[in-house]
Amino acid sequence: MNKVLKFTATLLVLLSIGCSSPIKAPQESQVFGLATPVQLEFGETELVTADYFIDPVLIDSVAAPEELKVNLSEDKLAITISGSLEKPLDVLEIWADGFAYDFLLKQSNKEEITITYEPEQSVSSVKLKGEMNNWNPNAAVFEKKGETWETTMLVNKGVYQYVLVVDGQEMTDPANPNTVSNGMGGTNSVLTVGNMEAKKPALQTYDHSGPSLYLKTAFPENTIVFWENYQLSTRHQDQIVSVEIPANADDFERSEIRAWTFAENGQLSNDVLIPLQNGQVITDTGQLTRHDYQGWNMYFVLIDRFKDGNSANTRKVDDPNIHPKANYYGGDFAGITQKIQDGYFEEIGVNTLWLSPITQNPEGAYGLWDKGGVTTTFSGYHGYWPVSSSKLDDRFGTEEEFRELLDVAHQNNMSVILDYVANHVHEEHPVYQRNPEWATDLYLPDGTLNTEKWDEHRLTTWFDTFMPTLDFSKQEVIETMTDSALFWVKEFELDGFRHDATKHIQLEFWRTLTRKIKDSVTIPTGKRVFQIGETYGSRELIASYINSGMLDSQFDFNIYDAGLNTFGQGNSFENLRTQLQESFNYYGYHNLMGYISGNHDKTRFITLTSGEVRWDEDGKLAGWTREIEDPEAFAYDRLSMFHAFNQTIPGIPVTYQGDEYGQPGANDPDNRRWMEFEKDELSEHELRNRNIYTKLTELRTSEMPLLYGDFQFHTTTENTLAYSRAYFENQVIVVFNKGGQSEEIEVELREEFDYSQLQAQFGHDFRVDEGRLFVTLQPNQFEILTL
Repeated sequence: MNKVLKFTATLLVLLSIGCSSPIKAPQESQVFGLATPVQLEFGETELVTADYFIDPVLIDSVAAPEELKVNLSEDKLAITISGSLEKPLDVLEIWADGFAYDFLLKQSNKEEITITYEPEQSVSSVKLKGEMNNWNPNAAVFEKKGETWETTMLVNKGVYQYVLVVDGQEMTDPANPNTVSNGMGGTNSVLTVGNMEAKKPALQTYDHSGPSLYLKTAFPENTIVFWENYQLSTRHQDQIVSVEIPANADDFERSEIRAWTFAENGQLSNDVLIPLQNGQVITDTGQLTRHDYQGWNMYFVLIDRFKDGNSANTRKVDDPNIHPKANYYGGDFAGITQKIQDGYFEEIGVNTLWLSPITQNPEGAYGLWDKGGVTTTFSGYHGYWPVSSSKLDDRFGTEEEFRELLDVAHQNNMSVILDYVANHVHEEHPVYQRNPEWATDLYLPDGTLNTEKWDEHRLTTWFDTFMPTLDFSKQEVIETMTDSALFWVKEFELDGFRHDATKHIQLEFWRTLTRKIKDSVTIPTGKRVFQIGETYGSRELIASYINSGMLDSQFDFNIYDAGLNTFGQGNSFENLRTQLQESFNYYGYHNLMGYISGNHDKTRFITLTSGEVRWDEDGKLAGWTREIEDPEAFAYDRLSMFHAFNQTIPGIPVTYQGDEYGQPGANDPDNRRWMEFEKDELSEHELRNRNIYTKLTELRTSEMPLLYGDFQFHTTTENTLAYSRAYFENQVIVVFNKGGQSEEIEVELREEFDYSQLQAQFGHDFRVDEGRLFVTLQPNQFEILTL
């Protein structure tokens, strides 16, 4: 073992509970999967029981900590929890059909804040838009009190970017000196609510032997441990917590241990997640399957621009007003299948494909670009203008070709998820043609168009005048569109969905869809269906769509923005650390959030970093009006650092096609070029980047700490960052230098490990001396050390 046991074997024997014994649990659980923790709100929280229970009618009773008041509704569809939880963490017990199920409760994190503004001259309107109100200025309107304007909000403790909107003009808060780049050439004010400097306690996997598990923490008496959805008894001595894996686990091919603790100052620890195979701790990634989401490494395929495998189905829209960049290129199902078969995805180390939408899109041209001397309309090559919700677009291939793609992917141990568009339809879609009243209003009460009002009119805005947004406040719309989505996972062997425009759809739609998937697919067949959403907004908004009854995850665009600004623009690593910690606070340390390298709606990272497109420039206009050149050499190194970050933090790495080698591109459609696969098609820099990317994915696939490990920050300065992840006796240490000169970076090491076998995977010099690691890195370089 690599770990140095600071605690004697005698102590571990004393803590060992002995032979495994079963706990009282039903043969078939009424709660499917791991129940997500319940984050209590300020004052009152409503728990929708159908989010968790297969049949809520079977609920018998509810038991909560004595300081809370709980009420089970007469129809048993809701549990209302009121009061204030005394501890940062506690347990809610719900009895159903004679068995108790346990749910982790998290104390409310809300705090009331007041922000003031004192103008130097007379103003008539003051508003605030920021991360605390989803960038909607109408959600924070100031009142004038004497010469001062102020607004009061109830927000979660955390760090928020914002700006003031004074008489319609955006500005930073003159009373707040803390600012950060907004990534678009400007700055935002930064507000910290609560004590973000308070030290968080660590909870570590320590050892295991037979049915006994050992965790280490400075607060063992506060530790809560679950097997599946059942709280387990614990013992502790000094800093070691002992828990027995119940004998019930032997009957499950896959089950999981979860654990949490908290410090006396109220700070929560990282969470622990330990996968079990028939009751035994999994210690080798080779024991995992493609159904273990923690092991997913996702790759976004924009079908039309990937590979043309069957030229017979290539058909452009015959309209001279469409610029060639905005028309069909010819990528299809056959092209993707061929690249699976020739080993491309296996070679670069990705195991999950996210396919762009595949339903039929219109035959004609729509939309308009008329800037910079360029005028064009567009085809629906991207797939996001559905004229059908159940028919395959024949330009991508036949049903047989799509089934072959799925079969070949599964034969190669790959999963496939489908991009599904529910929020809107094209005006030619039968749903709109037959039921125009199912759409939201195109015009607002003041007569202006309700288009692209992403935050002000989040649930009703249209993307364009030819794309009606559906009104999901109508139950008949929910039923129809959830049935359409359900069709795809019932008819085809898909592994999940990527849901477009998630935040623009009411929560009830997601609850209904997830319930239908459970009832029609998951419960009868045992097949899980992964769901990841797309929401740009605050973490609170993003998290509101994630729980046992809705989505599994969403893309963490806040971390993409912070990473882009840090690795690409040179912002401090301290801001990236703050943002990553914020994500842990909301989504947990073993979240399934998607961490992207880029996507089809953004200027390529490498092009921004290199300066071929300016940060304050219109990326779309740049792509239309000039040839975007190859990036500078340093930009490839920065892209590799960004990949290294995404591949080593918790969550699911998501690579946009072409980012594995550094394909350049301004914004849409210049970022949607043909893929290049062959070595003779790639430059020396691109080939080197793809090789580095491949090594990163190999490390993630082979190292348990990168899939199930904890997470600890170490060194953080403006230009250097170090963190580590550990899982029992294995550890991975990640170190970055984005500065302009060589640095010897010092990292204080964890105590419990023997570092004599530490290896640098990318060949940089290092030494270990008296509990400290020293790594020498050149500018724009990183190192990953494994134990």
